[in-house]
Amino acid sequence: MKPTENIEEFVRLEKPHVTTGETIDKRTLNDSFAAMDETVRANKTSAVGIILRSRAAKLAAAAVIILAIGLLAIQFGPSEQEPSETRNVAKSPADMLSVMSLNMAYRRGGIEAVDDLSNEAFEMLGSQPANVSIRELLAESNGV
Repeated sequence: MKPTENIEEFVRLEKPHVTTGETIDKRTLNDSFAAMDETVRANKTSAVGIILRSRAAKLAAAAVIILAIGLLAIQFGPSEQEPSETRNVAKSPADMLSVMSLNMAYRRGGIEAVDDLSNEAFEMLGSQPANVSIRELLAESNGV
């Protein structure tokens, strides 16, 4: 038998003849209430404890930790190296005046860079006639 059952059975069968006074009753009640308050305080969980027991809170805490580590790695990681300067070496004036070459020149230095690239290509071509007919332009562009 358990101790509590033993006590209950003893009280039921034996019916001890004990006389108590008011002071003993108060002391017993006060001790009982103090023990009950202590037990309640010991078993009482805080809001933080309840929140941290939930699965969602654990996942959120793990996500925050991973995010913090990632941000620190980005902040203190190796810096990006500047791209090395590339020379714009074109094989022919036609390559120099292609859309891609003109676009790259514009991104590097704006319209002035496009103008410089165009002048350089025209210098490589040599002198051009001041007046060009539409037939000549069509013949050059279509290869006819």
